Amino acid sequence: MSLRELKFSNQIQEEQVKSVYHKNFNYIITERFYFQQQWLFNAYNRFKDFDKYLILMYLLQKTFKAYGDFQIKNTYDEFYSKETFEIPRINVIDLSRDLLISKETARRKILELERDGVIKKDKKRILINRKGQEYQKPKDSIKSMARLMSRFTDFLTKSNLLNKRIEVDILEKKIKENFTQIWTIFFDNQISTIIRWKKLFGDIETWSIWGQCVYNQNLVLNKNFKANISPDLTSDNFLVKLNNEGVQGLNAMTISELSGIPRPTALRKLNYLVKKRLIKKDNKSLYLIFSQPKIDPNVIEQDAVLREVRDINKLNEVSFIKMLTKMLNNIVYV
Repeated sequence: MSLRELKFSNQIQEEQVKSVYHKNFNYIITERFYFQQQWLFNAYNRFKDFDKYLILMYLLQKTFKAYGDFQIKNTYDEFYSKETFEIPRINVIDLSRDLLISKETARRKILELERDGVIKKDKKRILINRKGQEYQKPKDSIKSMARLMSRFTDFLTKSNLLNKRIEVDILEKKIKENFTQIWTIFFDNQISTIIRWKKLFGDIETWSIWGQCVYNQNLVLNKNFKANISPDLTSDNFLVKLNNEGVQGLNAMTISELSGIPRPTALRKLNYLVKKRLIKKDNKSLYLIFSQPKIDPNVIEQDAVLREVRDINKLNEVSFIKMLTKMLNNIVYV
């Protein structure tokens, strides 16, 4: 068996990915938000409970990392062909701290997952059953990630960092061939992104609802996306433009349908967001982010809520660029 030599000179650098990301921000941000909102909808739809899904994802992340530590790599088909698989021993206190879930809630959710047949305890071992695998099977997320990455390879090609754009079906195939390795990278980014927003919003449902308003206003900014995209939209002015120019909101029923969250829960979360000045309700009962008619960078700097949103958004942007760099180097620049 021959060993492939890794040519580090062929690898793309994080600074290069960052440069291409910012140069094409007005395009990539919509792809990024589309992926995130699709993921949130699918995740909530599994259990109607984000925390249970987050715990399952956390268990899988630990398992995939353990695979990596022992230089084990499973394809998508190999991994999901297993009837059960053992996960590393998990400390509930660590899980509670890492996921911002109380210890009592964490224990209750784990018991619920066990009753649901998702996980199984066998003496000192914890196993994830096929049912748990099916709940978490990321078929749609892989397609969405391949779509996002394909779009980005188009920008890389235009920046002379790649010979040609890589089509979605090829990237989907490569992700599946390197599944546990690539999805470990995804889990690292996704869990950290969720936890940052959870600290601000209190729970993932509230963030998901707020995110629907953000995504909608981004689409309003970029009407007829391909033909009439806002050319001056940048990472630095994104929040300002969302508030000042993305001036078409969503009603509660639409937010409920788009997020998959029941309307009574959505209304309760929207009322909370209005009180926190993270959303405003206009005279047509449409919801938009923030509570001020016009903002600028100075207003953001002086407003604690706006400043926190800006700072979390920046941290998540850095995390996303790191994820993209690692994925590209594992399945494109090899």
